[in-house]
Amino acid sequence: MEVEILVMPGCASAGPTEQLVRRLLVELGQDAVVRVITVDSSQTAQRLRFPGSPTVRVNGRDIEPGAEAATNYGMG
Repeated sequence: MEVEILVMPGCASAGPTEQLVRRLLVELGQDAVVRVITVDSSQTAQRLRFPGSPTVRVNGRDIEPGAEAATNYGMG
């Protein structure tokens, strides 16, 4: 399993989100690679289909319900 946490520089929720993800993985007994990816430009946001900070994806899928239908990506 691969978990990606996409964040903008200075995102106040980045640390707590990473801690929560790691705690949940331990509680669920799941082995996973956790990568924190900094989205630092509009171009990167578009390329990564970044809807906002923080974004958590498991095996490439956003955990937010309905996120797959989003089309508005950027620094937000």
